[in-house]
Amino acid sequence: MDICIAIALTTTVLLHVPGSVTLDWQHSVEHFRIEEDWLATPGGLVLREVRTEGLGAGVHVPDDARRVGRQWRFTPAMAPQPRVVLANSRFAAGYRACWSGQCTRLSTLRGASDRPLVMQACDAGAE
Repeated sequence: MDICIAIALTTTVLLHVPGSVTLDWQHSVEHFRIEEDWLATPGGLVLREVRTEGLGAGVHVPDDARRVGRQWRFTPAMAPQPRVVLANSRFAAGYRACWSGQCTRLSTLRGASDRPLVMQACDAGAE
C-alpha cells in the first residue's frame, strides 16, 4: 500500500508516496516542530510515532512518552485512520512530507495552496 495526498473533495492526487511518510510542521501558536510517521496498511493509515519538541495548545504526550534529546517521542493509541485531513492553511508554516530521503512542502504542490488536503492509503498503481 502507498500513501496518496489529494485535494479535499476531489480525486486530484497531488502526491503519491510509497508505503510510509513523515509529516512535519511548526505548531502555529507555540512555534515548535512536530513530526508524525504514517504507514499505509490495508486497514488504513497507521500513526507509528509522534515526535514533538514542545508541549502546549493541543499537544499532549501520554504517560509512556520518552524524552530523546530535545524531543518527546510516543506512539498514540489510536486505530488505523481511513483518511487524515490536513488544513494546509497559508496562515501557518505548512506541512512538509518526507519519504525515501526526499521532502516537499505540501503548499507548493500545484493547486494545493490554501486548500485542505486528504491523506489516505492507496494502491501502488493509483494516480
